[in-house]
Amino acid sequence: MRLIDIPIRRDFLSYIQRISSFYKKEICGMISKNSLFFVKNYSPEPFQTFYIDPLKYLEVAQDKTIDFCFHSHPESCCTPSAADIELSDNALIPFLIFSCPEKRFGLYRPNNQETIYFFI
Repeated sequence: MRLIDIPIRRDFLSYIQRISSFYKKEICGMISKNSLFFVKNYSPEPFQTFYIDPLKYLEVAQDKTIDFCFHSHPESCCTPSAADIELSDNALIPFLIFSCPEKRFGLYRPNNQETIYFFI
């Protein structure tokens, strides 16, 4: 096991973990250096996917640099899906995924196409 540095505030990770455990649908949002934004999941299938309203994304991105997008996997592992990887690669934004059953995170980084798994 190697020691890794996760550049996300621990309190943000705790909030994401706690909020995810209350919902059966996928939660989602964005993280900038010192801000955590939970946004409504607009997916027509919110139990399987997430969709961030593009206008909300632009609203946040206008004032902040979005460092990470996050969402939960309420009933599956934190391994990014093919859709997660494609979206992250296209946006060039790392995706943070919290798995409710596993109680762990997966952080997919598009720059090196690597996923790091960790617990808090």
